[in-house]
Amino acid sequence: MRRIHILTLMLAVAFWAAAAWGSEPANGWRGNGTGLWPDANPPLTWQRVPRGALEGLRATSARPKDHQPGETPLVQKGLIRDWLMIGPFAVADSVANFDDDPLGGEAAVEPTAGTPVGQQVWKAATAPGDDIMVFGTAELPWLDLAKTIGFKPNQLAYACTWIYSPQGGPARIVVQHAHGMKAWLNGREVYREPGRKMVLGSYEALSRYELAHQQVQAGRCDVMLRPGWNRLLVKLSSSNKEDYTEQRLCLRISDPPDVEYESRNIFWMTELRGRSTGTPIIVGDRIFLTAEPDELMCLDKLSGQVLWTAAINYYEALTPAERSARPGLANVEPLVAELKGEKDAARRMMLRAKLRDALAEIDAAHFKMQFDGHFEAHFGIVGFTMATPVSDGARVYVWHGSGVAACYDLAGNRQWITRVETGPLTYGSSPALADGVLACFLNRLYGLDAKTGRVLWEQPRVSRNVGAILAAKFNGESVFITQRGETIRPSDGALLHRPRGDFSGDTGWSPGVVLGDLLYQPKYGVTHLGIFDFSGVKENSPEPRLVGTIETPPEVSRKSDGGWIDRWTAGSPLVHEGLVYQTDIYQTLYVFDVTTRKMIYRRELDLAGLTHYNAVAVAASPTLVGHSVLVCDNQGNTLVLAPGREFRQLARNSIATQLDRSLPLPAQETLAYAPPIADAGRFYLRGERYLYCVGDK
Repeated sequence: MRRIHILTLMLAVAFWAAAAWGSEPANGWRGNGTGLWPDANPPLTWQRVPRGALEGLRATSARPKDHQPGETPLVQKGLIRDWLMIGPFAVADSVANFDDDPLGGEAAVEPTAGTPVGQQVWKAATAPGDDIMVFGTAELPWLDLAKTIGFKPNQLAYACTWIYSPQGGPARIVVQHAHGMKAWLNGREVYREPGRKMVLGSYEALSRYELAHQQVQAGRCDVMLRPGWNRLLVKLSSSNKEDYTEQRLCLRISDPPDVEYESRNIFWMTELRGRSTGTPIIVGDRIFLTAEPDELMCLDKLSGQVLWTAAINYYEALTPAERSARPGLANVEPLVAELKGEKDAARRMMLRAKLRDALAEIDAAHFKMQFDGHFEAHFGIVGFTMATPVSDGARVYVWHGSGVAACYDLAGNRQWITRVETGPLTYGSSPALADGVLACFLNRLYGLDAKTGRVLWEQPRVSRNVGAILAAKFNGESVFITQRGETIRPSDGALLHRPRGDFSGDTGWSPGVVLGDLLYQPKYGVTHLGIFDFSGVKENSPEPRLVGTIETPPEVSRKSDGGWIDRWTAGSPLVHEGLVYQTDIYQTLYVFDVTTRKMIYRRELDLAGLTHYNAVAVAASPTLVGHSVLVCDNQGNTLVLAPGREFRQLARNSIATQLDRSLPLPAQETLAYAPPIADAGRFYLRGERYLYCVGDK
């Protein structure tokens, strides 16, 4: 009886495994490949907003006339923009004479515009705002006094602003400055540093610090804002040497990390082991997602509990023979174990730096990652884990940006791990699964045996891809589809079809979407959408039929002054009930009619995303959850829209978790670069620090 039972069990397992390997194509991109979750019914309103001193915060350079804020503008993203400044005041040595007082009572000064001090006059100075239309700039929003007063070594200058806090309370100021800086709040000295405090000269440095596992700290001070008006005065010095020629600061104010929140319909939130732009996926009762720089996480879908984590990197991918050839690895194993068990983010960063150095001593050529300066400068947004995992329902597959692929069962047991020799590293792409082949892209397309991880083929003609590889089945035949619309046969990697047109330039960042026999293929951002019909495609006739193109009117790509603007998008289109919804990175929504191929409307959305060299205001694809369209920016705001031919906003929701920033960046948690994924009465939003479950039960 026991033999029969075991044999029956073995046959059942074999049948289950065969069914899994022969399952329909699977895509992880957008959580399910389409961004359509029509059966979900979660709540349409949710929030997690701080109720601290920064709620309703306003600032002005004009000395207040009464106790009310009037029309004083709100402070956006913690950036204090409007100041009165005065200077320069020459001193013998800007360090030795840093505490000189050319104002004759600097701590108590309450200036108004035009008031003289000696030969100088108080006048307005403004720091530039965070502009969503300025994409790619590496400059921070500096208050640059030297541009107004001129630069000379050994000089002092002042800047003053008034801050209105309706309820007052604790706040945190994070600042970097060149050269020295002193600050007073309401006449009380709160910060003093006579030397240069500059760790983020440009946004590119964000990437380099993260790649180096380097922790840096700008200047900071904790202050207590009183209810009503507060006076903030800063003194800036120039260098006392012939070196730096700056006299500027970048200052942001935020709630402290322990601020109290008002929450609604946040069912749970789970702290993650690192940021990522990759989308989570749901497999049964579990959620799988990646975390920088090299981790796969498995969470319980109902509670948010972390069930297990796994590392995907060069060290883990070593074969037994490669380990034997490097006996020094035995000394590294305790460090690897400590890193896996460490929960503190700062401590993990330090351990990663130690591990990197230890591996480099053993075999620098094998463990060193090769990438160019462009990838290095943009790492702060793309990272190594932007590829979304994919699953066949029984196993989870992950493609790491270093060229390492791995497979795990749902319990966290690794089935295989493979390092693919891909050449220099660049932006990653989410993998796809079809006919037992895992398609991965890094400089070229690779096909891996999903059972073993063995590389089956390479397709060098597919040399460009961003975002994802898609898998689809047409007329019973599986294919892979690249972001540029090329179709590839899974069995041998043969390139079956390449759309006509120029393939040497940048055609965009967003993969298409497959619905039935149709492929909706974006090109050049939101400005061009090709619709391809694959219903007649057969192995001996692989050419799909172009059944239509949708193009935006020419004025869409023109600024108000007539200049050109590239309407790029990082998100794929949402196609639902004959309409196509697309968003560009500038927070504009476009809705098109599939039948007439015409734009129905476009709308600048009520969002507040952040744009800079390593941030995109809107990157997540529009998503259908139940009967509503969700559009997210990267600062925690999500609009709930009614689908249809007219714009109708149903709700505006915010998750405004404040992080303890070491640099003068908005304290708001970056949320969300990944679109929502939904399941019954809940959906899930990925932030840089937390995964949020939105639901009321």
